[in-house]
Amino acid sequence: MENKPKEPGEWLGSDLKGWSQSIRNGFARAFILFALHETGVFGLLRKGKPMTSSQIAKKLKLHPQMLDGILNFLYHADKILIKKDNKFSLSKEGKDWLFTDTVLTMSFGLVGAASCLYYELAPCLRGEKKYGVDFVRKGDLVAKGSYYTSARNYSWIMEEMKKLGVTVVADLGCGSAKILTDFCKLDPNIQGIGLDISAGALKDARQSIEKEKLSKRIRLIKADLAKPHTYRDKLREVEVFNAIMVMHDFLKKGDKPLIRLLRDFKKNFPGRYFFIGELCPLSDKEYQGLPYQDRIHMLCNQYITHQITSGKGLLRTKRQWISLFEKAGVEIVKIKDDFPFPLIEYVLRF
Repeated sequence: MENKPKEPGEWLGSDLKGWSQSIRNGFARAFILFALHETGVFGLLRKGKPMTSSQIAKKLKLHPQMLDGILNFLYHADKILIKKDNKFSLSKEGKDWLFTDTVLTMSFGLVGAASCLYYELAPCLRGEKKYGVDFVRKGDLVAKGSYYTSARNYSWIMEEMKKLGVTVVADLGCGSAKILTDFCKLDPNIQGIGLDISAGALKDARQSIEKEKLSKRIRLIKADLAKPHTYRDKLREVEVFNAIMVMHDFLKKGDKPLIRLLRDFKKNFPGRYFFIGELCPLSDKEYQGLPYQDRIHMLCNQYITHQITSGKGLLRTKRQWISLFEKAGVEIVKIKDDFPFPLIEYVLRF
């Protein structure tokens, strides 16, 4: 008999015990999933050979007793592990679920990068601490989370670039250059240039590019994205800029700084295309029309992450982005707003 989906209330817990213990279990499992991804445990088990906790710990240079406890907890509290003869392996659910963009986004973006936001909620509410002054998210994990959040729209971006006939793309805020390496894999004719202000991010990007054997197709530049004139001469061959969940950071002091930045791009890179991908906030009515399971990811982004990191929401509606582009005097070539997740892609031309 086919299992029927649970009702929203049942998913949250139909009584105090179900509700409270689901919180305890979810809290513990969230951090365990991140830790076992980050330390390579899941990657090792993905290869298929059942291993004891001691064998895994030795292979990955981890604490054996601590790892044994974590794996046993996960075996009893979840269904992603199999335990037989004291050896652990991934179940079918583990193989199917653990390496999806949904889970990796949660592990690296929410738990790995944004957990500090939740730890500091009480002092933030009291005004005792402030994001960016007393604590910050880890940039490398933010980049990983953003990558997995938006990876599902990369094939569409590449299709549009092909239609426009462009082959040289600059990724703004490239981080580890994962987006550029994916672009190059999707299209053998693409040449990439990664820009980032972080020397650490560029170091990681360089290693990633070398590992993928794409050094001849991707080059990196240390640059402040807010000052296009400083890297104009280094990007003369660029035909299209790409920025996924990057440009909203320039809205911390309102729309004017981003409008000025887009005007600067138009001045320094006339005729070039610009792909901007940004999450779109949902209304109360839209949220209430969704099952609980479909609300959580966007709720975390819209009402927790963006509120704490900016002091006010940075997300803009489709209408607000269009107004911003019009004020900047840039041409809107195309808008893609029917992805199966609340991200909208805007194709602009300077």
